[in-house]
Amino acid sequence: MTNSQHLPLGKSGSKIEALFVLARQEKASDLYLAANNHPVLKVHGKLKKLMAYPVIKAKKIEDFFYSALTPKQQQDFENRMEVALTYETEAAGNIEIILYLTDEGIGAACRLIPTRIPSFKKIGPVGPLEKIAALDRGLVLITGKSNSAKAITIASIIDHINTHLQKGIVTIEDPIRFAYKSKSSLIFQREIGPHAKDYAGAIRTAMRSDMDVIFFTEIDGPETLTMAMNAAESHLVLTSSISFGGAEWAIRKLFDFFPEDRQAYVRTHLSRVLKALIWQHLVPVEDHTGTETAMEIMFTNEKIAAMIQNNQLHKVRGEIQKGAGGMQTMESSLSKIEHVAMDIWKMMAAEIGTSLLFAL
Repeated sequence: MTNSQHLPLGKSGSKIEALFVLARQEKASDLYLAANNHPVLKVHGKLKKLMAYPVIKAKKIEDFFYSALTPKQQQDFENRMEVALTYETEAAGNIEIILYLTDEGIGAACRLIPTRIPSFKKIGPVGPLEKIAALDRGLVLITGKSNSAKAITIASIIDHINTHLQKGIVTIEDPIRFAYKSKSSLIFQREIGPHAKDYAGAIRTAMRSDMDVIFFTEIDGPETLTMAMNAAESHLVLTSSISFGGAEWAIRKLFDFFPEDRQAYVRTHLSRVLKALIWQHLVPVEDHTGTETAMEIMFTNEKIAAMIQNNQLHKVRGEIQKGAGGMQTMESSLSKIEHVAMDIWKMMAAEIGTSLLFAL
């Protein structure tokens, strides 16, 4: 749910809203608030504790964030001890907030949503991203660890389609991050909770509504994945997944949603509908003055489709390394970024295997 409450200066939450503004000024990606602790920013992948800022009392955090929750969200928080929402501010833009209960009180992880959706030129190789946006149908999976800018990549794809193509687009989110305005396309935005019960049901409704493009935030179980694969037979379906180690492990994670006796069917279905997979990482440059997005990009050709169907995922990386049809490996992407810190190369090598070490 997109919640647009604003607290006037002088109220208990004004210092927290001021922290949102400071985080934006410092080019932070995240702000962390823990009861009875100093605020902490994440700037270009590094944590920065604001020691000059006073410790925030548990009561102040509780009062501020409870005022931002609807009665339904308050009930969800009390039942589940965690809740996600998007909070709108005039001075700092939209903030995606995850609240959770800790031994000290309420904790908050606050992610600053970019005020503008970046173009393909800003985030990655234009040609492959344009190729994905031009797909009429199929499943496209954007993977990476938390805080790897997956949502920004998807938003850029959606915005490109909205700007350049005439499509019907529906987004199914938890929570809504970016607010789109229809341009050449027509966009409907739905949020789990206030607008839809779950992803699977909302995807089914999008299919019945004959939407061309369906985006949902994440694959949360076998029912959602099954519905997404069904939708991908005749629609372009975009989604994301937390995954490490590239295409092989991202695809294997999809298989693992299902019991072993169903995996052969899933492999066959996925080999038909999976059209592209991006594994990405947000890379701080060597002096930590900024970040760049490194992307491994896979397009499913006949050979990769056969590898998926026959459970030969260990061969996928070799096909990506050939670079055909716009594909590229993570090491190829990293090599195009200036001043990548050595520890990033080592971390990627650990995730992928020794092959990346030869690029050092």
